[in-house]
Amino acid sequence: MKTQSKNTGTIEQESLESVFQTELSEAYYAQQRLGKFYGKLVSAAHSPELKTIFEQQVHNTALQISRMEKCMEMLGLKADSGAADVISGFIGAADEIIADYNEGHVRDTALIATAQKIEHYGISAYGTMRTIATLMGRVQCAQLLEENKDEEAETDEALTRISMSINQHALVGAK
Repeated sequence: MKTQSKNTGTIEQESLESVFQTELSEAYYAQQRLGKFYGKLVSAAHSPELKTIFEQQVHNTALQISRMEKCMEMLGLKADSGAADVISGFIGAADEIIADYNEGHVRDTALIATAQKIEHYGISAYGTMRTIATLMGRVQCAQLLEENKDEEAETDEALTRISMSINQHALVGAK
């Protein structure tokens, strides 16, 4: 079956490959935006530990972009900056948090909540792409995407660990 792409207006053959390419383009675009965004979160965070996690994400994002570029190169795909509306929503939400909350533990709690939503999106996106790449026999690409997924999961776990103390400080400060 052929479908018309809403982004380009071109007619494309429906295939697993086309789904994979779309997902990879969206993830690539999202990571490009998130690289700059995490730098902003470093400045907005109050907790030194949270700043460190966000700084690590700046580094991880650059690695993840590099891995996706390797995957695209292996597959002969052009890096396409397609739309990733969900990331724009997360970034907008974090911008509102930064504008609406004073620096401190309550703001950090809200930033962690948004950052974890972003990490969960990444875990899901990379897991889906890894599965599709595996099914298509693109083992090296699947391995690169698995590394990205694992980094997202590690960040999510680090955010969960730190949230326990930050949320406690926010609760005490709110009384």
